[in-house]
Amino acid sequence: MGTWICHLRVAETLLETWTHLDRTAFAFGNLAPDSGVPNADWTVFDPPKEVTHFLFRGEGEGKIRDLEFYRAHLQNQSRGDAVEFSYRLGYFAHLLVDRLWTRLLNPGMKLEAAGLFTARGSEAWWVLKRDWYDLDHRFVRDQPQSLFWQTIALQPVPSVTLEIAPRVALEHQMAYIRDFYSHPEPRELDRVYPHLNESSMARFVALSAEVILEIWRQLSTGVVTDGLYSGLELIDAPRLEAFVSPLGDGVAHERAILEA
Repeated sequence: MGTWICHLRVAETLLETWTHLDRTAFAFGNLAPDSGVPNADWTVFDPPKEVTHFLFRGEGEGKIRDLEFYRAHLQNQSRGDAVEFSYRLGYFAHLLVDRLWTRLLNPGMKLEAAGLFTARGSEAWWVLKRDWYDLDHRFVRDQPQSLFWQTIALQPVPSVTLEIAPRVALEHQMAYIRDFYSHPEPRELDRVYPHLNESSMARFVALSAEVILEIWRQLSTGVVTDGLYSGLELIDAPRLEAFVSPLGDGVAHERAILEA
């Protein structure tokens, strides 16, 4: 659920602590779960999201079983292979960020846009996503030293062996992501953001990195995860309370409905 640049912003924050990682492999790993090749209307992906995000059919990202990925693909991965290990750790971080997005941001955004959801149902998410991806584009525009420009835009996809994200699909999606952010459609980015603003996004990035570091610390010290589905279950619930309104710039949602 997190945007691609959001994932890279979290990755960049994590790399301030995880300085031993292969930066390129870690960056691509943080995008890898979204490497399913979409159909024309982006409703079906190959490989499907159930595979890349460890879901059962019909489940949302709040049900991602990130610890299943950890047990199967990361727990016993040799740290001596820096590229493979960094890539898989990035993949794990992506899954955690998606769960955190649904837990910390979605409830408040949906509550604030209640009128919009009443009027449009699930189509309302596409209105909210305008804020999400315009924040991405503004960040990319303003941060030429960011992980996107310094790594994703310049470096080839690393050679890794993770079978749930086939290389052909990964290369296809990375090409799309590079073009999406390098050649954006003309749009006004210095505007009011009614549903999610930069302050809320930056807060989410910082907290996500903090939580992921704590989860990894516990996993690295041998915490028992039997019967657990997500690393978030290792974190005290009060630290994971949904962000409280306002998450955006406070423009009336009735106006947003009319202008959408």
